[in-house]
Amino acid sequence: MVVVRRAAVAAMLIAPSVLVAQAAPKVGPPRGTVVVVGGGSMGPEIYSRFIAAAGGPDALIIDVPTAGGDSVYNQNAPGTRGWRQAGAKNIYVLHTKDKKLADSDSFAAILKKAGGVWFEGGRQFHLVNSYAGTKTEQGFHDVLARGGVVGGSSAGASIIGDFLVRGAPSNDNFIMDHPQFEKGFAFLRNVGIDQHVVARERLPDLADSIMPKYPDLLGISEDEGTAWVVNGDTATIVGRNKAFVYGGKDATDPRKPFLTLYPGDTYNLATRRVMRRASDGSPVTARFVDSLHTRFAASHWKSGRNPPAGGTRISWVVEAISRTPGMWPRFFSKVL
Repeated sequence: MVVVRRAAVAAMLIAPSVLVAQAAPKVGPPRGTVVVVGGGSMGPEIYSRFIAAAGGPDALIIDVPTAGGDSVYNQNAPGTRGWRQAGAKNIYVLHTKDKKLADSDSFAAILKKAGGVWFEGGRQFHLVNSYAGTKTEQGFHDVLARGGVVGGSSAGASIIGDFLVRGAPSNDNFIMDHPQFEKGFAFLRNVGIDQHVVARERLPDLADSIMPKYPDLLGISEDEGTAWVVNGDTATIVGRNKAFVYGGKDATDPRKPFLTLYPGDTYNLATRRVMRRASDGSPVTARFVDSLHTRFAASHWKSGRNPPAGGTRISWVVEAISRTPGMWPRFFSKVL
């Protein structure tokens, strides 16, 4: 009986420290949600996640188109259309190129009512020039601190990181690192974010240009239509394509400087390790898919057809099966 009581007391003493540890993420937000999208069109699975995290269809979502570089955006700016089509009813476009205005209480006041903030694509440096160090930037962080959601796509994804990838004040997207534009808004701490990485053949860029100079940085990237949805230090991959990790603790892909993540995978940004693969427990094993890949690769090469450039192993297999009459029944006969 004494042993049981001592165990109970020990559990009571340990529990608060566990809760504190859970409440203090090292990379992601202590409260709220961060959504990082690799550019391109977004599917309903990303829109719905963001709208729900903002508080539902009636929540106020602030759309920030400033990265686009124009002087003026009205309340029907192009970036608002997708949100309205996805069911968001309360969108407000917030934009200025005047940093003094962005540092005023009157301009930043709307953010006190917001459940979400979304940064559109364009060039990252415009966001820095307009908002870095202002009351508006603090307002963005306050939305997250209240339990809301902050996200962005393309340039709006990179600004979410601590280190600003491709932040140079020019339209030259090949400049990975600029000494005067290295600081993002740091919604994800000690993280650098790249985007469009498969569609624009950028996969090696973080490994080649950034990670050797900043070896303690966590590099993440994602292709178009794909999102990191982050709560605390836990990230879930959502969307139609892939995401990638540079500087993680898991083994990288064979002969690659990065680890590939797929929709449904979860990743711990603090420990830098995969938490769970969506394919875990699936009757379709990686070895089985690999065998299909090898078989169809051989048949395609013999016929003079090369695999699609930039295509993933799985998407290529699916394409090959779809183009081969009678192969889907054969595929499922092996699975079931």
